[in-house]
Amino acid sequence: MKKLLYSLALLLCLLPNRLAAFSPTVEIHIAGKWRHVSQLDVKAVLDSAVTVAIPYVGARTMEPIQVRNHNKGPISLYERSPAQEYVVLLDIDGAYYAQMAYQFSHEYCHLRSNYDLAPHNITRQQWFEEALCEAFSLFNLEQMAKQWESHPPYPSWKAYAPELKKYVASLKKEQHRRLAPSLKAWYEMYRNTLEENPYAQNRQLNEQMASHLLGLFEKYPQSWQAINYVNLGEITQHYTFSDYLNDWLFYTPTQWQQPIRELLQELGFEQKYAVKQPCCLSVIF
Repeated sequence: MKKLLYSLALLLCLLPNRLAAFSPTVEIHIAGKWRHVSQLDVKAVLDSAVTVAIPYVGARTMEPIQVRNHNKGPISLYERSPAQEYVVLLDIDGAYYAQMAYQFSHEYCHLRSNYDLAPHNITRQQWFEEALCEAFSLFNLEQMAKQWESHPPYPSWKAYAPELKKYVASLKKEQHRRLAPSLKAWYEMYRNTLEENPYAQNRQLNEQMASHLLGLFEKYPQSWQAINYVNLGEITQHYTFSDYLNDWLFYTPTQWQQPIRELLQELGFEQKYAVKQPCCLSVIF
């Protein structure tokens, strides 16, 4: 298992900072029946979500993603398809492109965050991955809105750009998403609740933490590359949230570490890794 993680870390370290041409780096297959919207339009929205994300999350090559519409969504399944595709379920009833992009961006973040290396809340820190992916989905939808103002998937979809913006703005205004005055005190209050149930309080705790994370990553948008290095640590019997974040810091290349360092500081956690060797090579060799 350790060799596998180290190999993955090495491959991730080779990701470029920017891409010369923005295009989907993952093949998306739309499967099954969709309610009141064509598979072609669904694919156009999801391809756009990936394309917009690339400058921020990097060009990591991934296995294809099969996307279905199901009332059990949105969720990324741990089980692969017979063709070894990732399987993502969305829950959409019509041509609601903002909702579609929002749900898919969240699940795409899970895939990027190596969710299948830490299944079923084995770390007890899955709640944080949920918060991170919520923050990313808001950020990515805002980038899509800007992209669609000038370069939508189809010329006629330019009119939907304001709707994408409105969708994000309405979510951000929800009362439960307001920033906690002290993130450290907030975490101490809800620690046990979060570790026991990563979706506690109908995800409202995830979404409140997401507001803090969104603020951090808006300061350092290129640091979204760091999501590729989540869940690479080795789980021990006493794996804490501090361990989880420090493992994330350890595996993340230096240039994308700043949001993690600031988060550790806000939470009052010790930063175990003051100096980081370039490209994780100290981990591997």
